[in-house]
Amino acid sequence: LKSKLTVYGMGVGAMGTDFEQLRYLVDAATEHGAEGQFNHAGLSPAELSTTFHSMATSMTTTRTELLSNKTKRPKTEKRYNMRKNYNDVDLVPLRRETKNVSRWRYDNRIRPPWKRVDFLNNEACGFEVAQDPFGKGAERLAYMFYEIKKNPRGSGYEKVGKSLVAKDSIYSEDEQSKEKFHTDFCRSQQKAWELALQFNRAVMKAPLLKPAKDEVSSPPPINFLQCNIYEYEDHLGATCGLLVENFLHGKFTKFSSNNGYVLKDDGSATIVLEVGEVKLTDFLHAFSHWVYVSSANKMLVCDLQGILNSEGIRPTFCLTDPAICSKERRYGKTDIGINGIRNFCRTHRCSPVCRALSLPPMG
Repeated sequence: LKSKLTVYGMGVGAMGTDFEQLRYLVDAATEHGAEGQFNHAGLSPAELSTTFHSMATSMTTTRTELLSNKTKRPKTEKRYNMRKNYNDVDLVPLRRETKNVSRWRYDNRIRPPWKRVDFLNNEACGFEVAQDPFGKGAERLAYMFYEIKKNPRGSGYEKVGKSLVAKDSIYSEDEQSKEKFHTDFCRSQQKAWELALQFNRAVMKAPLLKPAKDEVSSPPPINFLQCNIYEYEDHLGATCGLLVENFLHGKFTKFSSNNGYVLKDDGSATIVLEVGEVKLTDFLHAFSHWVYVSSANKMLVCDLQGILNSEGIRPTFCLTDPAICSKERRYGKTDIGINGIRNFCRTHRCSPVCRALSLPPMG
């Protein structure tokens, strides 16, 4: 019965209304192996319409799967040749797109949540993207990408601006729901970016996280990349899109995961603050802890990965592709809900940073 049961909960009321019992029912279904989905519809007609439409779509999908009497098949990975690194430009076959190319940024303040923005370079009129990936994650492939402009000295095109990264699903089946893939990714990354800004402010205000008398470095800010969609028209006239973000130069490291993994003995540099000597990576794990506490134990940001930019006297963590685990499971495929939250609580060990922020012990 587990795989055939889905519990839907919808709360109709103003922001701050207590739907704890309804959330409890949905969480209970999730904990016992079924599907659970809670939506806060608000009071406006637009919000109610969107919520009813979302639930109706989910129910239709569930009914179709049950009536088909088929078990879920494992997803099929795309076929690709992995490149050794990003910079072997001359060896990589490229695909060029110049027809009706536009650039869009995710903005959750508007509906639909996409805002058209300018190209990174004023002269750009399209892009080139590698046909083979140079990186692979659990859900996505990474490709070399850059904007192009018309060659001012003759025919053809030439690269303009900095190197970028295009990301695509690793599975063939996801080609059928490209818009959802893009929306889930950008929504998670933007939410993580907003939470990181709040965390950075909390760190700056904490007296015990001020540099000690002889320390020249300050606590490292945490920053998540902003992602964009490059929309274009392919040779068949179909509208397509590519998810694109800045390329991170430096040693790429996976610091944590949504399964409870935490990088141990990472050899991280340390700084001396009023609270004592702390590792720079302690701020990353404290960030996850802080989000969990600040959200009243309803969500956390994990699967932290990226680089530590050590240029200057203030190192900065530049991160990408996080997972947000929430009780409502609103943040895509890597949001494994309460199980991801429990995984973090099980393996997290508080550091002096957690204590300096007055975060309660996990457990």
